[in-house]
Amino acid sequence: MPRNPRTELPYDPIRADLVRQVTTSVRRSLDAPAPRLTLTPAAPKPEPVAEPTITKRFVLTRTEDAELNAFLLRLQNASGCKVPLSVIVRAALALLMENEERIVATAEQIRPQLPSTHDRLALGQFEEQWRKCLAGVLR
Repeated sequence: MPRNPRTELPYDPIRADLVRQVTTSVRRSLDAPAPRLTLTPAAPKPEPVAEPTITKRFVLTRTEDAELNAFLLRLQNASGCKVPLSVIVRAALALLMENEERIVATAEQIRPQLPSTHDRLALGQFEEQWRKCLAGVLR
């Protein structure tokens, strides 16, 4: 059968040497014993344990709820991001706890007394005493 001149490449001695070197190096690596790898299992990382949570709630009137939502909306517009109530409450609690000594000292002077839960007027006055206490400390 005659050779096809289009598919047959001219003899290239460099290519022939390269093919010979590669095939002999592959044969040598196949004849050599494979290196033994001993893998030790990595110590498992302890998963962080989430601390149990507790939900705290408080009651608002419809007017207070509308005012609170408007306040949060103003904060969101000013900051350019969503501001959940829980973030604001946690930040406020952190500030209060940082000023605990001053709050305790002021509370000892005011000595507010918790009224009956059925006396709404007295509860409002009690809350107002605490508001003044906290406002004085945080200024």
